[in-house]
Amino acid sequence: MRRRDLAAWALAAAVAATLWSSYLPWPVRGRLDAVAPFTQLLAIRPLLATVALVSGIAGLVVLRRLRWTPYPALLLLVAASAALGQVAPRALSRADPAPASAPRLTIVVANLLRSSVAPAVLVDLQRRTGADVLALPETNVRRARGVALGLRAATGEAWVAEGDRVIGSPTSRTARPTALVVRASLGPVRLAERASRPGSGSGRNGQVLVRLTRIPDSGGRPVRGATATVAAVHPRPPLPGPGQATWRSDLLALRDACRRGVLVAGDLNATIDHSPMRALKRAGCEDAAAATGAGLQTTWAGGPLRLVRPTIDHVLTSGDWRATDAGVLDLRGSDHRAVWATVVAAPG
Repeated sequence: MRRRDLAAWALAAAVAATLWSSYLPWPVRGRLDAVAPFTQLLAIRPLLATVALVSGIAGLVVLRRLRWTPYPALLLLVAASAALGQVAPRALSRADPAPASAPRLTIVVANLLRSSVAPAVLVDLQRRTGADVLALPETNVRRARGVALGLRAATGEAWVAEGDRVIGSPTSRTARPTALVVRASLGPVRLAERASRPGSGSGRNGQVLVRLTRIPDSGGRPVRGATATVAAVHPRPPLPGPGQATWRSDLLALRDACRRGVLVAGDLNATIDHSPMRALKRAGCEDAAAATGAGLQTTWAGGPLRLVRPTIDHVLTSGDWRATDAGVLDLRGSDHRAVWATVVAAPG
């Protein structure tokens, strides 16, 4: 085999392996996508697959004219086409309508970039989405209380702010604290701190777990016996080195929440293509955006030159809950966009 053919095969195989790295076995960490740089590249799988498809088509034309072997380009075409076939339903799915009597909530995820986003931005976001619950990664207690006060002034009703109890200072301006702001009318009950850690691998960033005891229907009437548990979470990012293992264990620790029917909302630092997120799906969680046709809308613009825009913020439903609508909105002052989802449960 000629050197140029070897180079073409190597390039095509590397791209194909990246596109399907969450399925390829790898020692210790289970799948190849848990190893840098595959983790980071898989985060832009839809874009990468599109580029690979176009490159494969162009490669076939060029290689044929040069009378080189076309098989590397064919490998690229097959791998890219299959990946796009798997990705496409995220933009095409439509949820079935729910009965008006079904308990429902609208949940928003908004990463406030080290507590730097102004409360007024969250007030406007709530007005646009009708949010009942706001999961706020990278938000300290002081900023969460400011958001609750702003919402009270804007809506005329009380809101409750809960911050994690493990990060330390209520004024921390790091990425670690997590908060949750919820309508007081939903009867929120803060669960014990140990309950907010679905597994031993989680908790390196803050988490908040709240049980809602009065869930309304579409008319705002409380549904008898309807309750929900919501977890605001923020697994650590997959930084090359030891951070890769931390990222994977943080995500896998959420499987217990999925099995218990918890609504998980936050900056998960992973797309639904990553193998730990597929493990959450097997445990019972479904991505609200992907289930309602909004799964290809990007949520983070903090990558290189702001050109890398993966979908890493999610609302995950499980148990009796399912999504009926979802979307993504700009969030002024943050490097993330806000994700919102309306979820309903089968009436008890």
